[in-house]
Amino acid sequence: MIKERTTATSSVMVSYKQLFTDRTLRLTLIIGIALQGAQQLSGVNAILNYGPDILKKAGLSNSDLATGLLGGINVIMTFISVPLMDKLGRRSLMILGQAFMIVSFIGLAIAQKIHNQHPDASWTAPVSVVTIITFIIFFAIGPGSIPWLIIGEIFTAEARGKASSLCVGANWVCNLLVVLTYDQLNKALKSNTFFLYMGIVTFFFIFTVLFVPETKLKPVDQIVREIKEQAEKFPPTVF
Repeated sequence: MIKERTTATSSVMVSYKQLFTDRTLRLTLIIGIALQGAQQLSGVNAILNYGPDILKKAGLSNSDLATGLLGGINVIMTFISVPLMDKLGRRSLMILGQAFMIVSFIGLAIAQKIHNQHPDASWTAPVSVVTIITFIIFFAIGPGSIPWLIIGEIFTAEARGKASSLCVGANWVCNLLVVLTYDQLNKALKSNTFFLYMGIVTFFFIFTVLFVPETKLKPVDQIVREIKEQAEKFPPTVF
């Protein structure tokens, strides 16, 4: 880190234009923004904000208490994820978290669909609670915390400030998009809304597998070199 700071003071800072015109920087920025999208477009804020409504539709009477527990679980698992990042790696945890989030959405969507068709089905409420808790746990140890760490590791000191500001901006835009659209999507798609979120998480799962490098215990020069090699595999019009 000291060596990186020393180099940065003697190097020219990267401009916003270079972030979009340089192939390596452009792919790195795409990775950073995609990770923020993977966090917010997963629908986690829809679950946290509309939790009582979701659980009531699944047949759970005391939904407010369950929603409060979800927030607590999210906080606790975020702290637990810190040592796991250094032990298992950032990329591995991201992929693991997304995989279980996909499974959770499938279970939640099926439970809600069955409850809509058969309101007397008693198993839909506990299944919904379990799937939502599973989603929150694996969101917290994966997409909930890892994107913030990775964007600080994939950019060089010269590019980090401007690139991070764009990534944070993308995070807030995606957050706003989910909050503004969930209610309308839920009215139009009903229980199929969670199949839509499952599709979004699946897309980012594939993106993570294909493009996100493992940054654990790697110097930034090595990470940049790996991303450059990835970018050179595609035509300039792609990355």
